[in-house]
Amino acid sequence: MLKNVLPVFIAVLMCSVAYAQTNTASSFYRSGIQYKNNNQLPEAMTAFKKAVALKKDFDSAYVEMGNINIMSKNDDFGISNYKIALAINPKNTDALIALGKVYRYSRLHIDSVLFYFSNAVKIDSTIKEAFYNMAWAFNSKKEYDKAIQHAAKALEIDNGYRVAYGELGFSYSSNKKYAEAVEQFKKNLAISKVDIAMLYSGYAYTELNNKEAALEHYEALKKINERMANNLKKKIDAMPVKTD
Repeated sequence: MLKNVLPVFIAVLMCSVAYAQTNTASSFYRSGIQYKNNNQLPEAMTAFKKAVALKKDFDSAYVEMGNINIMSKNDDFGISNYKIALAINPKNTDALIALGKVYRYSRLHIDSVLFYFSNAVKIDSTIKEAFYNMAWAFNSKKEYDKAIQHAAKALEIDNGYRVAYGELGFSYSSNKKYAEAVEQFKKNLAISKVDIAMLYSGYAYTELNNKEAALEHYEALKKINERMANNLKKKIDAMPVKTD
């Protein structure tokens, strides 16, 4: 009798172990990521809900649920899930970044943008996206010197980070610090020839009425981005003619 029962017992035990291995919080989380990447959002949400049902403190799963909420235009639920993730783990930079982006793009609440992104860089000072978004926020508040500081920091992390150049160029232009702009962009261009840095540097030279330097930038820019070069040339052509 025992000989007959033992194989059945072992088979049931193995099936139970296999079932448990494929139905852990982590396995549901991985399935949710796959569903999300395939744009199967309802299936992804179901998988993440199963993950947090099995592991109540699964902060990353709550972040992903928030991401799906935002993708589905359910901002209130997204914010709620991100905040649950932060309540579980206050150092979850993914949740902080996500909240900062919601408050920038959906809620347009600048102080909240600064709050969440500044907290993110306190935890990880290499997040270029956070410094860029803070530069945008300070530009929106017309605090241009602070915007310059944060945009420049983003570019220290990634010299080719194009959107940060946009905020940096706007900051310098808004407070008319064209000479400082030239010096900053020289540093960036010494690292790598980024077209947008060359464009904003050329613009600064036109404001400084240095046509020769502006034309040099135009010629160099024409080799790597003809559209940007044409925009710079329009600014150069509009410069006042020097009179003796």
